[in-house]
Amino acid sequence: MAYYEGKIILIEDGAPYHGSSVVKEFKQANTRRLTVERLPAFSLDFNPIEKLWKNTKRVSTHMMYFKTFEGLHDSVVQTFNSYMQDASKVICVMQKMREDFAIVA
Repeated sequence: MAYYEGKIILIEDGAPYHGSSVVKEFKQANTRRLTVERLPAFSLDFNPIEKLWKNTKRVSTHMMYFKTFEGLHDSVVQTFNSYMQDASKVICVMQKMREDFAIVA
């Protein structure tokens, strides 16, 4: 909320922490700018973060051996940093989802 001045849409999945008192208080305190939409139960195909996790695993962990947890951690963080430096990697996932839903609809 501190970084963006406009309205924000928060899309929630069924994670238990979305119903925690802290999260509920935050949402109630920000109703002017925050709209909350919930995904249907068990709707992994609708959740873009699942696609990003799949890409992250493919790029940073699939078929790789890490001697230490730190090595694994560093590989995943490096992939996350690449998303931050090149938004087209995230946008590509969103466009693919849009195309998939257009075919279904």
